[in-house]
Amino acid sequence: MVRTTLNRRLFAQALPTLLPAVLAAVLGTGTAFAGTTLHLRAGAVDTQGDAQNVARNLSPLSKKGAAFYVVQFKSLIRTEDRRNLQTLGARIVRYIPDDALVVKATSHVARTISRSSATVAAVVPYRADWKTAPEFVEASVFTRANRETVLVQLFPGEKAEQLTPRVLALQGARLISTSSRFFVAEVSRAQVAELAMIEGVEWVQPAPRIETLELKGMLGAMADEPNGDYRDLTGYENGFRLINGEPTPPKQGYSGRGQAVSVADSGLDIGDIGKMHADFSGRVPVGFAFGLFAKSWEDPMGHGTHVAGSVASNGAASGGRVKGGAYEATLIPEGMWSPMMDNLTVPPKLADLFSKAYENGARIHTNSWGSPQNLGIYDGMASQVDEYMAANPEMLILFAAGNSGVDNDKDGRVDPGSVSTPSTSKNCLSVGASKNYILHGGLQIMLKETRLKDSFSVEPLASSRMSENPAGLAAFSSRGPTRDGRMKPDVVAPGTNILSVRSQHPKAEKLWGLYNKDYAWAGGTSMATPITAGAAAMLRQYLVENRSIAQPSAALMKAIFMHTASDMFPGQFGEVGKEKGQELLTHRPNHDQGYGRIDLAKATDLGGAILVDEKKGLATGEGHTYSVRVANPAKLTATLVYTDAAGSAAAAKALVNDLDLVLVDSKGREVTLNDHLNNAEMVEAAVAPGDYTIRVVGGNVPQGPASGKQPYALVLSVN
Repeated sequence: MVRTTLNRRLFAQALPTLLPAVLAAVLGTGTAFAGTTLHLRAGAVDTQGDAQNVARNLSPLSKKGAAFYVVQFKSLIRTEDRRNLQTLGARIVRYIPDDALVVKATSHVARTISRSSATVAAVVPYRADWKTAPEFVEASVFTRANRETVLVQLFPGEKAEQLTPRVLALQGARLISTSSRFFVAEVSRAQVAELAMIEGVEWVQPAPRIETLELKGMLGAMADEPNGDYRDLTGYENGFRLINGEPTPPKQGYSGRGQAVSVADSGLDIGDIGKMHADFSGRVPVGFAFGLFAKSWEDPMGHGTHVAGSVASNGAASGGRVKGGAYEATLIPEGMWSPMMDNLTVPPKLADLFSKAYENGARIHTNSWGSPQNLGIYDGMASQVDEYMAANPEMLILFAAGNSGVDNDKDGRVDPGSVSTPSTSKNCLSVGASKNYILHGGLQIMLKETRLKDSFSVEPLASSRMSENPAGLAAFSSRGPTRDGRMKPDVVAPGTNILSVRSQHPKAEKLWGLYNKDYAWAGGTSMATPITAGAAAMLRQYLVENRSIAQPSAALMKAIFMHTASDMFPGQFGEVGKEKGQELLTHRPNHDQGYGRIDLAKATDLGGAILVDEKKGLATGEGHTYSVRVANPAKLTATLVYTDAAGSAAAAKALVNDLDLVLVDSKGREVTLNDHLNNAEMVEAAVAPGDYTIRVVGGNVPQGPASGKQPYALVLSVN
């Protein structure tokens, strides 16, 4: 038997003596972190060179009133540094690496800041050339007249309606949509630079091309079974058996009771609460239409209905044989299908989606869509997701990682770096697709026989099928890392040959093939994500009812899924070596599977695991210590997750606040990752009996919430 005891204490001023080795790596010295360079997507900027004559830099703006400046500090930004800026009259809006804050201030205040503080290294105007995404086609005499549809994001606190007259003053400019501090417009390529010059504009990027993330392109290989009578079902069809969520209900008895999940997608069924498909009847209190010029949240495509079915259908039409995970949860559909565009359209302000769901009781929001055009980037959409979650820490937002996995280098392994935005956000739960186990129905075909054959022409991928081996990942599932090196996806779930509800709308697509009039097959990270959302509703029910955590944070739920996930190493082809196409080369976490395939049984039966949902958090230089006594040889696992402040889309690095996880044994030996990219860390170690310490360290917290501290969640188990 393994016995653990837990004690916690706070350390702050004593930190250097308690953790000298950790501080050397995490906090560094004043010289190592001296702010001299801004790391932007536009390139590295030497602020010392820019600010050699501060008066010259600032005086041209003296007649323009308040403007935006970058204040870079000589070392880590302290709470008193932020307080001093505010006292002098500056409004802090964003963090930029290294050690810099974007502020709104008058030129007088900016000059005062540069002269009055010994900790300030430089104050420079926020330049227009930092504000445009590198993804734009290079401006030239040949491209300047090209029409561009752009997404424009203003700095926090600015309002689009105050600036849109300046946009419309540009010759030929057309405003498409606007919401709060975001708008979509059509301008010429030459006018992109003029948009960036407008004071208050933070970021200009090509408007994302949004797609549902159900894998398409293999039509013709599907097999319709329009008269399926359920007698051939094996129990794997809905994907929950492989995450230990079957038989339904799970042995723990969780069904999503008391939870509400919002599905933002192509809509739900026929968009009429009174005539809803039998599997949703009575559990859809309200729906919302967000599609451009849409008057209804009906689903003429079928994708959103299938997704919603995986979350929470109750199987009424099938006598309970085909149902979602959280079959007693409430569903709040948000239809984004635009009849004018014949496609999904997403509001420029994503918080419009999230807040409407939140106001109606949802604390889980699932999204099976994304933009695959600039893979791996942390853009304005990803930043918006992080901003909303940081302001609403109880809202767990899930995004499908994408279906852009390919083997273009022809080595028999899926290439890295293909995650779609906004799944590249730090705080969302990004979900990739593993294989379901279905040998009959749906798509039963080798990759080399599909329209994806050019992307997977080398063995062992070429002969791989969609759902023949549950030990594997779906080849099409997008892989990390992100462009700035972060770990994505976070987890995976079954996403091939998933059977779920078919929309009753007369235009609804067949997806991967019909089973009968009520159900259809489909696959993609689109299908893995709602399975995870359904599991999240059951997890939240468990935390509320069994762990007495009335308002669990999204960080805690994310940490539990990552902590309890099953490591899929070495994958479906076994330990054959990289040269022979071994799917997973390392144990979890890695950029293929994230932390592994979610395991609902483990997530809702945590036994003696310690759950910490730290709402107050840590400032720079502070730490919390957790002492654990282990009675027998065991594996100790600690998982740290925190909902970070939104990063800047203009920055080369998304992470803002940096908390670190350290394991210390009774002899003072330390295990730490020194990870300064991700807002999640895990330490797994085989331990002998004895006393152990887990430390969560506030390595660098330049932009915490109002308190100036970074909240976090910690899951700790010994088994």
